[in-house]
Amino acid sequence: MGRFRLLALAGTLVLAGAALFHNLPGLSPGMRDWAEPGNVAAALVEGRGFSDPFEGGTGATAWVSPLPVWAEAAVFLALGVKTAASAKALLALSVLGLAGANALLLSALWPLGPWARCAGSAAFLAYCALLPGGPLEVLSEAWLDILISATLLWAALETRRAPEGRGRLALFAVALAAPLDNAGLALSTGVVLLALAWSFRGDIRRLRVPIAAAALAAAAVGGWTGRNAVALGRFVPLKSNFWFELHLANVDSANGLPRMETVLRRLPYFDIAEFDRYASLGEAAYVDSFRAPALAALRAAPLHFAGNVLRRAADAAVFCRREGGGQFTRFPFRQGDAVRLVASGELVLFGKSGGGLWTRIDAEPADESAKLHRLGLSDEGGAWRDWAEKRLAFDASFRGAAGIAVGFLTAGVPLGALLLSALLRGGRLAPPAAWAGAIGVGMVAPFVLVNHNERHQLPLIAMQAVAIGACAQACAGRLGKGTAP
Repeated sequence: MGRFRLLALAGTLVLAGAALFHNLPGLSPGMRDWAEPGNVAAALVEGRGFSDPFEGGTGATAWVSPLPVWAEAAVFLALGVKTAASAKALLALSVLGLAGANALLLSALWPLGPWARCAGSAAFLAYCALLPGGPLEVLSEAWLDILISATLLWAALETRRAPEGRGRLALFAVALAAPLDNAGLALSTGVVLLALAWSFRGDIRRLRVPIAAAALAAAAVGGWTGRNAVALGRFVPLKSNFWFELHLANVDSANGLPRMETVLRRLPYFDIAEFDRYASLGEAAYVDSFRAPALAALRAAPLHFAGNVLRRAADAAVFCRREGGGQFTRFPFRQGDAVRLVASGELVLFGKSGGGLWTRIDAEPADESAKLHRLGLSDEGGAWRDWAEKRLAFDASFRGAAGIAVGFLTAGVPLGALLLSALLRGGRLAPPAAWAGAIGVGMVAPFVLVNHNERHQLPLIAMQAVAIGACAQACAGRLGKGTAP
């Protein structure tokens, strides 16, 4: 256990150093950075209840899951609403959560062999520290998903080995927490509980554990659904925005993978017209307004929808396309120029937070230059220079070697490692890898069906790290350098 503690401590130090590197000295985020969960957490602390995801006093909401909101609200209570101190505390919390996930992965992989635990932990730390927009970016909420998924894996292995042991309590905790975090984790937990129940069939004493966990999950969903029925006037089991997301990815987007421009022009947080419509209708009626057009589009072109699902599956399993088409800027546009750029669809401004986003940064430079000229900007040269500078940054991030590598490392490489480890072991997956594969599929399946992007892929990194660790152990075993039981 001394070696385990040393590796876990080393992982914590790596995560803490990476967090400081990514975020210093700018740990005073603007209002935009807090996003919907931060706004709802502020409403809770200020006595307005679970409400106002886009600010503006719009009323009760189920747009976001409650667990991340409660975590932020607890920090706001202690250190102030949306303060720099709260941002730092949330960053520290993410470091601790990811350190806990790393320790759980080490424990889960420990029986498999030294190559598995070293490679798996190293892969996990690299994903956390090096991924652009990763879980160590200030105010990222992915750490909670990652911690819950790692706990679920560890609890499944421990419960399978000793149903009355310590894993049982972790399984109960996950069963309560996962449905209140996101739909993918809720599904993963259900998959794990069904697998445990199947393996314990015929032994009623053992079977009580997954049944009790399932009852806790049902109680969590039931409690949240009851709250939504009272607050919104309808039954909403997890989140209210299903029809919005379905419309966004399958009607507003041509290929099922919405560009940043599409998201920002539909989300009420960034679009004034959409916010006014959301505020006037109320959340339930606003979301319902997307139901009929979404269903009509699906009925009219079911094969197109099926193609969207396949494209999202490829996005999750082969190459994860990072949200492209936009690039942030803080260029001081003249007022008239800003109005023309926004009206033409070239720019989205962020209001209170300042700055904006070039929405068509992947356009051909010659076409963009001509369009800026046609707009008759008073500072055409300044706008063009800023666009060209941001275009170079976009190409480096999304189209360069690093961007391509990230796309494969967050999708195809872990899946390939999982398949290779099974091949090297005669068609069998080692228990940690088999459970991780099932959990990972459950985590991503709802989003592949509805709306998948890099934000939904990021929480998979713990399970992906297990796949890489299992592959390393299998390779070492084949080469006679380790044991691959």
